[in-house]
Amino acid sequence: MSVLKKEYDIGVKRLWRCHVCNDLHYGAAPPLLCPTCGAKNAFVQVDRDEALKIVGERGGALVTTEAIIEAWKGFAKFSEDYKLVEDAEMVSGLAEGVLANQKAHGLRYCPCRLAQGDFIQDLKLVCPCNFQVQQTYAERGECWCGLFVKREKQ
Repeated sequence: MSVLKKEYDIGVKRLWRCHVCNDLHYGAAPPLLCPTCGAKNAFVQVDRDEALKIVGERGGALVTTEAIIEAWKGFAKFSEDYKLVEDAEMVSGLAEGVLANQKAHGLRYCPCRLAQGDFIQDLKLVCPCNFQVQQTYAERGECWCGLFVKREKQ
């Protein structure tokens, strides 16, 4: 029996806030345990304005190639499976392409793939994308553009 993969519906997602530590979650339902403070059944539904007040200016905007690269390094830092490719020139060029897409389209789309104008479908192209499910990652050990590569197992 084959299971058909249903397209994930972001329309059913809501914003949730942990009333203990103000952690935010975006999903169809809140998590049972808060991943930040560990409180059980602590999430309440909130609206966009409340969530934006909580987030505020923390973290800053990723508007430079250096900021994008640091975000990518942070993304890969804790993974045992993949790392950022070691070619600094390539990484910098991809960061410039991501920033160009952000300026042109409002989101940091991968510069190696073309957004089609369908918001839901194009979310799959926001960098870093879900590259571990891509055929290029399975076959060659790298994401579509080669930014993330499998770590050598020791």
